[in-house]
Amino acid sequence: MALIEELNQQGNFLFRWRSYIPGVILFLSLLYLPFVPYFQGNYMSNLYWLTGAFVVSLAGLFVRCFTIGYTPKNTSGRNTKQQVADVVNQSGIYSLVRHPLYVGNFLMYLGPVLILRDFAFALVYIMFFYLYYERIIFAEEYFLRGKFKDAYLKWADKTPAFIPRLSGYLKPNLDFSFRNIWKREYPSLFGTIVVFTVFDLIQIYYQEPNLRSVDIVGIWKPFHTWFFGFGLVFYVVTRLIVKTTKLLEVEGR
Repeated sequence: MALIEELNQQGNFLFRWRSYIPGVILFLSLLYLPFVPYFQGNYMSNLYWLTGAFVVSLAGLFVRCFTIGYTPKNTSGRNTKQQVADVVNQSGIYSLVRHPLYVGNFLMYLGPVLILRDFAFALVYIMFFYLYYERIIFAEEYFLRGKFKDAYLKWADKTPAFIPRLSGYLKPNLDFSFRNIWKREYPSLFGTIVVFTVFDLIQIYYQEPNLRSVDIVGIWKPFHTWFFGFGLVFYVVTRLIVKTTKLLEVEGR
């Protein structure tokens, strides 16, 4: 098999599993986390650091939301079985970068990695992400080039693949749709909340053995209830709305 075909085959395989394989990074981070002391040796300072990492993940979610808020149906989707594209998105954030959703993913996973405060581990994450998504991007662009030919090539020639350019923004062709974001990104928000709640609890468990020796529930603080509780209620309510109503359906999205 020619290398170009092999890379395309690998990319399509990873494309189908792209929502799960990065979980390897989260799993490795969890294994490492018990050995990471509190930032500056105390819980409040560590909580500030964790909040900063959470903001990085939220920035990634914002990039995803901004992208999805303007995109039409059958583009920028969560499909896993095969490549799908009715048009080549070239306006909005797609006028600055060809793969904004993957930029968002990079930042979302970078947040938990930053909690570890380990430069070497961060480099491993960056290399893993690069090698993993490089093949997915190759397969996607192989498909788009074959389907849209010169129209795709002209856009790709002037638009970077991953690091956004800072000029040349084109107004999106569609209006912004909050309902489309709500329908498609509520799992991402809940997943981010779950990850950061678990990471914080694990650090408390290993850094403050006096709390767990009295009662395992002692590591659960009031703000965990509000933080995780909001995420859970938001997820369940949205799930019910999506599955039982058409409230979040938007024509053409």
